[in-house]
Amino acid sequence: MKVAAIGLVLAVAGSSPQVVARIHTGASPGGAVAAFGAVWVANDGAGTLVRIDPRTNRVTRHVRLRPGLFSVASGFGAIWTVNYKRDSLTRVDPASGRTRTVRVGASPFDVLCAFGRVWVTSWEAGLLSQIDPRSLRIVRRIRIGPRPTGLRAAAGAVWVGFGRKATSIARVDPKTATIRRVQVGERAPSWFAAGTRALWIQAADNRLIRVDPRTTRVTARLSFGRTLAQGSLAPDGTIWIPDKEQSLVYRLDPAKARVVDSFAAGPGAFLALNAYGSMWLASYAGDDVWRFEP
Repeated sequence: MKVAAIGLVLAVAGSSPQVVARIHTGASPGGAVAAFGAVWVANDGAGTLVRIDPRTNRVTRHVRLRPGLFSVASGFGAIWTVNYKRDSLTRVDPASGRTRTVRVGASPFDVLCAFGRVWVTSWEAGLLSQIDPRSLRIVRRIRIGPRPTGLRAAAGAVWVGFGRKATSIARVDPKTATIRRVQVGERAPSWFAAGTRALWIQAADNRLIRVDPRTTRVTARLSFGRTLAQGSLAPDGTIWIPDKEQSLVYRLDPAKARVVDSFAAGPGAFLALNAYGSMWLASYAGDDVWRFEP
């Protein structure tokens, strides 16, 4: 297992990705997903889901919901977003903007569309819920453990992160709901980077762990930054990891498991999204999304 402890690594002069647009979306953008020819952003503070046209970098639709929107996903012909203040999951029709809402467990945290179901973690309830995407009926509630957080589908399973004092993640069989705990040895392994082959998991504020989803072995540990958030694989093969406390983005070489450089992003840089040949960074402490050419 490779171990690295890395401080702030500054980008080589002139090599940082270029910001090509800063798009006002509404207060506290958090979740974002690329689907149906657009980038969709959930704004926690504003309580809106907005559609960004990637050709013009303009917001072309506002769906007014309620403050407390957080994670967002796409699948089954719709956009899905959770609201932790209203304990709800909302289905949004991308063409009409019409919505349907169902109550889920207390303080829903993340949402995933995979294996024919919509999956939602509920932080306060300690639940992982399976929802039928057509009827919006909750077909199964799995008592997954205290403070479930991020979700990821990989290697034929649903993976669940956990907050607070947890030091393991969970592998859930989507058919049988069998749960297998996987120890990672770091506190609060919460968010999974998107688009990567291995599981790259943000933990303990400034730790990143690599787990092989087939063998469940921890294969790398890194320490850098201050408060890391939701990362993503970029078009150039690096992994972008936002640091919301420093308003930075770190770039990692996944093969060598090391930080390559870092550069400034929007206030409270929170989520990185790979979409339409660009990287999009949500500014949770602000009100916009930054688009970078990597």
